[in-house]
Amino acid sequence: MTSINKVMLRTQNPLFIAVRYRGKINIQRPRKPHFERQLLIDVSKPVYGPPKHLLPDYVLCDRGEKRKKIQIDNPFEHILARECLNWFNTSKMIVFLHVNSISMEYKTPIFAALVKNNMHLRTYGKKIVSMATKGTRYEAVNQLFTSHQNIIFGQPENAGKLIKILKKTPQLVIMAGIIQDRLMSKNEFVEFSQMPSLEAARSQLCAVLDSAGTSLVGQLNLCQQTLVSYLDKHVELQNTPKKEETKS
Repeated sequence: MTSINKVMLRTQNPLFIAVRYRGKINIQRPRKPHFERQLLIDVSKPVYGPPKHLLPDYVLCDRGEKRKKIQIDNPFEHILARECLNWFNTSKMIVFLHVNSISMEYKTPIFAALVKNNMHLRTYGKKIVSMATKGTRYEAVNQLFTSHQNIIFGQPENAGKLIKILKKTPQLVIMAGIIQDRLMSKNEFVEFSQMPSLEAARSQLCAVLDSAGTSLVGQLNLCQQTLVSYLDKHVELQNTPKKEETKS
């Protein structure tokens, strides 16, 4: 045997295969499981109650009582509501956003850009906002909330920068905004962002008032200047014949 093994190569795979069932498995009449398996099947078998159509009416009647969920007074929600109301009161520009699917990889640069321009992005749920704005002048914004909502708090002078930042992220869509206690739609907010700043508007107003004053002064002095020019011309015409006589 040893000489045969040395001459012939050994096969890596065995030449026989173990078969559990020699014949075909009877699916219609399977074999009964053994005692331990049958015990496990009986223990894990779910127990269902009788169907509703077989129950009498008095069992199905709830006597008009509505089951209400027990609301738990969470102190942390009150803290978040006070924080949210503080943001509403201290910010003169509030922008409500509709957020599509966006990963944190694309959302982190937005956070950085907003904080760099003195704007803050916060996420609050409908319950927190309703607790914060109940009985205040901001109670109408509850209609914009369905679940969690993203809100940007800032100042009106940064509206143009906010539009530039959100142009790079189409996942964040402006729904509405509040500018100095005035609720604006998206188009009105975009128009407000395109307006010049308060300092530029003041300089333009001063330039208009200055031009109006200079034009008024010029119009008032126009008659006097024309009269003086006419008199100078008249004097010049009267002096020309005397000069000719002296030359002759």
